[in-house]
Amino acid sequence: MKEKEKEITPLRQLLEKLGQRSSVVQATLARLHERGIKASMSLVYKTINGEVLRHDVAETFIEVAEQELNRRRQLEDRARQLLADA
Repeated sequence: MKEKEKEITPLRQLLEKLGQRSSVVQATLARLHERGIKASMSLVYKTINGEVLRHDVAETFIEVAEQELNRRRQLEDRARQLLADA
């Protein structure tokens, strides 16, 4: 019997775009704890992979990912500006 292939969730695609070695999952977990939400690293990954439906975790992950992507864009813009000025 063939196992049904899991569809890659948009959250998982976002994590892959950010890079597996990024600190986004850890930052998500820290922010959840700051807000008084009990969560584990496993829960964050299960939510990202679509195994568990936790809107609070998903929303927090997206917030952290947006901030990280904005930070990266700003760094790239600053680097381009420095190259133009050099």
